[in-house]
Amino acid sequence: MRHLEVDRRGYPVIATVERSPEEVDFGAISERRKLALATFDWCAVCGMSFADELRWQMVFHDGPLPTAVISGEAPVHEVCALYAAQVCPYLFSPRSRLGDEMRKGTVRDPVVRFAGFESTSAVAAHESQLQPGIYTLHFEHLGQADEFSYRVPDEIRGRFADALEREKDLPVSDPEGELIRLFNRLDEGGEVAGAALAAGAAFAKDIFEVQGFGPYRGKSYPAVAALMLKGTAQEIREFSDGASDEAYGAIGPWVLERAGQFPTALQRWRARGQDMVRRPGPPVPQGPGRSVSKNAPCPCGSGRKARRCHPSGIAD
Repeated sequence: MRHLEVDRRGYPVIATVERSPEEVDFGAISERRKLALATFDWCAVCGMSFADELRWQMVFHDGPLPTAVISGEAPVHEVCALYAAQVCPYLFSPRSRLGDEMRKGTVRDPVVRFAGFESTSAVAAHESQLQPGIYTLHFEHLGQADEFSYRVPDEIRGRFADALEREKDLPVSDPEGELIRLFNRLDEGGEVAGAALAAGAAFAKDIFEVQGFGPYRGKSYPAVAALMLKGTAQEIREFSDGASDEAYGAIGPWVLERAGQFPTALQRWRARGQDMVRRPGPPVPQGPGRSVSKNAPCPCGSGRKARRCHPSGIAD
């Protein structure tokens, strides 16, 4: 976690929380930051790529888990889950209580359970059961492959030490490295969420209804997403090369380097966009009359004879 910014007390600022150079609110989970995590397949603690590692979630089920597990929290690496158990007050103490207004006083379960999954199969906007009319992002996971549980963090210190021993830096490309750098800055003001919308998240159902996305409504994100979906490589490069926004400058190269191989959630959103975006073809000349003879090259520019290209003629 050496790449993470720290707050004024020296604590690493995890990827999913609201932040500014003046203040970091560790109790405020940001929906726009969750969207960036889902789009680029990043960990909610360290903000780095999962690659082929398991996605870990805190689960609240006893016994065998269902085939699909849905959570309002973004997934994390195993080592990041174990780290959170050591430092997060709610995860650390069996007597801890939640402090937000909707769940104030809720006591932590005596046993904390984390499960590791092979994939994040979908991310969707759901209306909150606690606050009707408020939409939040929920992550669906498939393929449980591992788990651990504890009552107090001392029970998993050995597992944490082993995970740290296995930890290694994952290679990232230059465009993704630039997006990660921007995302983890204390002064990041939503630019990377905007880049996520541009990459294709703008096609997700109800995405602009999600809490915190009011400022993104009515902007050019769907149009830019359409360019990233159906534009030529040259058009995408020209867009990013001319962008004044640093995240927009990185998103075009990131889309091109993926060569169609996107994280599952983003792939689904882009597939939805295929039915929403119609890229216009070249205009076809229309109208009566003929300005050239039948055997002359067609004035539409096709290179064919006029009688075979536009037998009814085109407008003068």
